[in-house]
Amino acid sequence: MYGISTPIKDVINIDYNYLRASAYGIPGHFIEDGNDLLAVYNKFEEIVKYVRDGNGPVLVEAITYRWLGHSTSDPGKYRTKEEVDEWKQKDPIDRFKKYLLENKIAPAQEIEAIEKASEAAVEESEKFALSSPEPTLESAFEDIFAD
Repeated sequence: MYGISTPIKDVINIDYNYLRASAYGIPGHFIEDGNDLLAVYNKFEEIVKYVRDGNGPVLVEAITYRWLGHSTSDPGKYRTKEEVDEWKQKDPIDRFKKYLLENKIAPAQEIEAIEKASEAAVEESEKFALSSPEPTLESAFEDIFAD
């Protein structure tokens, strides 16, 4: 799609980034619809097992969309309102909610309760973050996974 405000097709000579993986001797995986929660989950279930089994890293490309600009200074002039609206129709949360309802996996009341609990958790996390002291530079190097 875009790298900041530049269409990817204007700066690289391949159709998909995951194809670059072979140049590094690692597998590349492609998820055509990165807004399909189940497709992403299923693909990552396979990938996580592969990595945890000690097979090394992988490169994953999932086609999705950033609704807002790349930064607060991004006016978004490089894409149309129609393009953004089209992608908003593919909202992964709305799509999964619809899937849960249509397949009678969860009733509307349960989904609403989950949404309210999630919103409360986000608000609580925001309050905690804003009231916490600024982290030290050293803390950026804590809890880093490495062999």
